[in-house]
Amino acid sequence: MLIDTHCHLHFDAFDPDREQVIERAREFGLKYMITVGTNSETNEAAFQMAKTHPGIFHSAGLHPHHANEIAEDEFKRIKAFVIQSRPCAIGEIGLDYFKSVADAQTQKDAFTNMLRLALEVNLPVIVHSRNAFKDTLRIITEESKGRLKGVMHCFSYDEDSLKQLLDLGFFVSFTCNLTFKNVGPLLEVVKKMPLDRLMLETDSPYLAPQIYRGKRNEPSCLVHLAQFLSLQLGLHREKLEQVTTENAIRFFNLPSIA
Repeated sequence: MLIDTHCHLHFDAFDPDREQVIERAREFGLKYMITVGTNSETNEAAFQMAKTHPGIFHSAGLHPHHANEIAEDEFKRIKAFVIQSRPCAIGEIGLDYFKSVADAQTQKDAFTNMLRLALEVNLPVIVHSRNAFKDTLRIITEESKGRLKGVMHCFSYDEDSLKQLLDLGFFVSFTCNLTFKNVGPLLEVVKKMPLDRLMLETDSPYLAPQIYRGKRNEPSCLVHLAQFLSLQLGLHREKLEQVTTENAIRFFNLPSIA
């Protein structure tokens, strides 16, 4: 029993066989999947998918690569959409200084606005942060004031950064990149994770596990991450699946699984 807390099933990469991908995920024991929006266009696509597929939930966000789209009218459209569609989270949002499609200040302004929206509508946030931890943490701290519930998706920072996020009450999510041969110290970081804050994701169609490296990722591949991580943590896989599923249900306020 697993929940993929971060995938992009509405992206074009799944157009040829989307229904088969979803069915395969269910066959591999995935009960819920969260398909994550990144701008107005993909937010709508995620919403439409969630409406027509039981067990799939949507989020609405503005990825830092799209931060240039945050003109005042665009932000108003996103806000109206969030109020109308009631996603399970605001995201993905954040900062990305590795691929600076938008300049840093534009990203920070967009991130700040989206955090304020999350607080206004009382929804958790899904945060993307790459090569930008200091600014990410500062903005979250300034805007949250202890009221924001969030998850750092695809965590890639060090142990000290992990501790600072946990001190803010954040959850942390890991992807199939943990299975890569060159993952390095990230494996030691995940061993420091308190289980009650841990979630799992594929970020598909990106970051396929080592066994499928270079190919399209999909939610069913979450079983490879669960198996790998349970061995690293010295846990029975069923225990890891149970804990991470309960965490995701609690964090995203999803229906209980019978």
